[in-house]
Amino acid sequence: MNKYIQLLIRLIIGGLFIYASLDKIENPDVFAQQINNYHLVPFGLENIIAIVLPWLEFITGIGLIVGVYLEASALWISILLLSFIVMMIQAILRGYNIECGCGLNEGEMVGAKKIIENMIILGALVWLMIQSKYYFTIYPKTALEA
Repeated sequence: MNKYIQLLIRLIIGGLFIYASLDKIENPDVFAQQINNYHLVPFGLENIIAIVLPWLEFITGIGLIVGVYLEASALWISILLLSFIVMMIQAILRGYNIECGCGLNEGEMVGAKKIIENMIILGALVWLMIQSKYYFTIYPKTALEA
């Protein structure tokens, strides 16, 4: 049963990240503006982030689903989620009423619902990473972890 739960978590989270990346890959200018709305990165850097970040989401989403470098993919997605949570919290604390820029629901605003959603996904990834055995994988570990 555990192996099917692992697979389901990987399929859902990997699929979410692939889906979320597609619009950002297609429209990096819109995503750059959404990044800029958080007022966290220096001017100009949001363009580089808007180009690189969606591809990182896409590649790690595929890695999670297929099971290639599963632990590395889960770790990268966890780092992304943690940074997204911190960015949303700071936006709320600073009183910004801005779109999330998450890529899932057009026009979705930053708020407690989105933070809780990301924390649940992060919790599922942490559970996945602490499992002693992985199922349905091609190459689950990096060379340093083997």
